[in-house]
Amino acid sequence: MIAGMREFSSLRNLEYMNISDHKVFVFDLGMVLVSLYRKECIEKFRLLGIEDAAAMIGNSSQNGPFGALEYGLISVEKFCDELAVLSDKKISGSDIVDAWNSMIGETPVDLLNMIYRLRHEYGKTVCMLSNVNQPHIDNVMQNHFRQVEGRDIYDYFDALYLSHELHLKKPEPEIFETVGQSIHDKFGFSGKDIIFFDDSQDNVNMAVKYGWDSIVIANTDETMEMLREMLNSK
Repeated sequence: MIAGMREFSSLRNLEYMNISDHKVFVFDLGMVLVSLYRKECIEKFRLLGIEDAAAMIGNSSQNGPFGALEYGLISVEKFCDELAVLSDKKISGSDIVDAWNSMIGETPVDLLNMIYRLRHEYGKTVCMLSNVNQPHIDNVMQNHFRQVEGRDIYDYFDALYLSHELHLKKPEPEIFETVGQSIHDKFGFSGKDIIFFDDSQDNVNMAVKYGWDSIVIANTDETMEMLREMLNSK
């Protein structure tokens, strides 16, 4: 067993949690903070002549060139080149990036305001831990986290832990070990101080092994409901 891991234990029931229970709030991005439209994205690639996209675009992790981009193993240019050769049509890199970004949906302003309150009103450390890639994070940084005038992503988060920068992905144990150590070194908190929100049961199960309280989230509405309950529980 990797150092720092412990056997799986039952998740604590949300009704027994309140805002004072946790010092660190760690959020996944896709489906937790941003809606995703996988089917629409796959259809965009089909229209570009890339029929294999459905086999490579997963719900919480990607394969093929998409997976390599998510790990940060290839550049965006290389990603586009590898996909372009799968099509019998003449398509550009911008066509491919636009199709890939079509997966990204909305982030409710109310949700942004709750996260902002967590950090600035309640004094919580707020982090993002996401299997993501450069085009998607660039898109949401520009179009989602700037929705409130005068704010950007760094007004909401103390730290961003992104798969393409770490070259690690959830649910690999190493990413939880790396992030947990970073949170300890930067902010002085341990696993017992963390609550983690993610849309994947596998990711949540691994986080629990590192001592994080963890909740599976289905969509942004559920994230807002959970946070609303916790913010009102102080």
